[in-house]
Amino acid sequence: MTTPAENAPENDTQSPVLATAKELLATRMNVIPPLADAIAERKRLQALLDATEKTYGAAYADAAAAGWTPEELRQMGADEPTRRPQGRPKGARTQRRTRPAAPTAPAASATPNPRTPDATETGAPASTS
Repeated sequence: MTTPAENAPENDTQSPVLATAKELLATRMNVIPPLADAIAERKRLQALLDATEKTYGAAYADAAAAGWTPEELRQMGADEPTRRPQGRPKGARTQRRTRPAAPTAPAASATPNPRTPDATETGAPASTS
């Protein structure tokens, strides 16, 4: 059974437009399955690479701990890993940061402290020395 809306003349004029749109969309959609496959493969390989990098980093750290220098390892084809294995960080981050010494109070100065307003700003009478 058909409804009056389905038999309306507007639907007859829209059907070629809709058919063309569906055809154009189908053409565009044809490229999506290979893209989806490539995305899935890329994610799989990235996970594999991440796991390999972790193993490589640990092996490199073990070799360095055994006395091999970075130059010797480089001569063997072992470049320094991009990610270091978890553990104690290397370099400046391990140095203890000390607070700078507090500045000593200068002798009585004619220059007012920038945080302390002088007498002209507060409206108080200026002291005479």
